[in-house]
Amino acid sequence: MTASLWKEEWNTMSVRGLAWLGIVLLAAGGCAARRIPGTDIEDNADTRAILYLLERYRVAVEHKDSNTLIGLVSTSFKDNGGTASPDDDLDYQNLQTKLPQRFARVDDVHLDVNIRKIDLDKDQGTASVIYYYNMSFRMPTLSSKLLSESEIKQMLLRREQGQWKIMSGV
Repeated sequence: MTASLWKEEWNTMSVRGLAWLGIVLLAAGGCAARRIPGTDIEDNADTRAILYLLERYRVAVEHKDSNTLIGLVSTSFKDNGGTASPDDDLDYQNLQTKLPQRFARVDDVHLDVNIRKIDLDKDQGTASVIYYYNMSFRMPTLSSKLLSESEIKQMLLRREQGQWKIMSGV
């Protein structure tokens, strides 16, 4: 084989090899799960529906809209308020009265919710959402100062009749 033939054969193999490498890389990239822009959360119909639910939750809290918030929760909703005391526990029944009472005590509510992680269990029809929230508000009966709180929390969801509902973690 002459040097020019060898060079031509090598270039042909290189081009073919690069083409195959490109195809393999594109295929591997195509198999990777798409992510919600700016997050590590997989982009699919369930995660988009969950993010939409959380946005509706955020808006309902800011507007102190008890009815909308109650519409987002499951009838099996239970929340211990993050404490051992039963005084702040909520369930679907007492949410109907306690939520409007709690909203009546606060003004100028602003809530930021940053979703960190969504774990779906498609077999069970449940999801766990880890989120960081930062809320500012006024409690006129206590102080005229703007108060704030922030924390990392977990919200548990369940799919009911094709819609995601909050089971705990508000």
